[in-house]
Amino acid sequence: MKKTGKQLGPMFFYLMIFIGGQRLAYLVLHPVVLAYVVCSTTIHKRLGPYVNRRFPHGSWLHKRVQVYQIIIGLGKMLIDRALLGIKPDSHFEGTFEGLDRLQDILDSGSGAVVVLAHVGTWQTAMAHLAGLNTKIHAIMAHNEEAMTKHFYEMGRSRSFQIIDAQGFMGGMIEAAAILAKGELVLIMGDRAEGGQTMPTQFLGSPINLPVAAYNLAAVTNTPIIIAFSVKTGTTSHTLKIWDIIHPHFAGREKKAELSRCVSRFSKGLQDYVEQYPHQWGNFFDIWQQ
Repeated sequence: MKKTGKQLGPMFFYLMIFIGGQRLAYLVLHPVVLAYVVCSTTIHKRLGPYVNRRFPHGSWLHKRVQVYQIIIGLGKMLIDRALLGIKPDSHFEGTFEGLDRLQDILDSGSGAVVVLAHVGTWQTAMAHLAGLNTKIHAIMAHNEEAMTKHFYEMGRSRSFQIIDAQGFMGGMIEAAAILAKGELVLIMGDRAEGGQTMPTQFLGSPINLPVAAYNLAAVTNTPIIIAFSVKTGTTSHTLKIWDIIHPHFAGREKKAELSRCVSRFSKGLQDYVEQYPHQWGNFFDIWQQ
């Protein structure tokens, strides 16, 4: 019964999209989310760790409003994602700020490790890299793969190959071989999936962030591209390069170098949520992972 209920929710919005497109689905989304935010305690517990840190001086009501806006934002992104599958002729505009910088790296013959985060339209961001003249591979855990699979089941062709994060050596051997060929490897930098982590600060609290991407880049002598996506309008989104790091251990203490890298990522992510506080996509306490 619970599984059936979870399936009925998306099916209802698929029907709204089929009948009235994006506008009708957006319109229906607001009362549905309002009822969910008012009646559910679970969503406030799941978003509380982020909301309490991002809006530390907000009142009880103010924080409830922030949760509502986060869920509305997520709902719109899911509707947009489904719309592209149900109505493939739908028009969306995408821009890539910093594309020339990444293209210069690829033109030099080097591969690159693109570090993303669960913010904004991160799944669309993966597809947005398809315009580059190189092959793209994404290191994914099972839950991330399941989410992207849902998107591509809606009729979109997948623009990248998946490297299993639960595979041999966490997929790092395969990823290193790919980078040696001058191709792109995508990896999430905001969730620890059981691998090595380093402590840093995020939104005023200590957090442990994974270092697999920076180890990989240092060993293969390839740059780190920190890139986050933003939904900028009803039919538009932007993928932006926030930072470029060149990790290397030669002449440096490895732990200090990894600490430097995760701090740069954390700073970029904090700059992002200060500008786009309602495009947060981590629904669990990443400070306690």
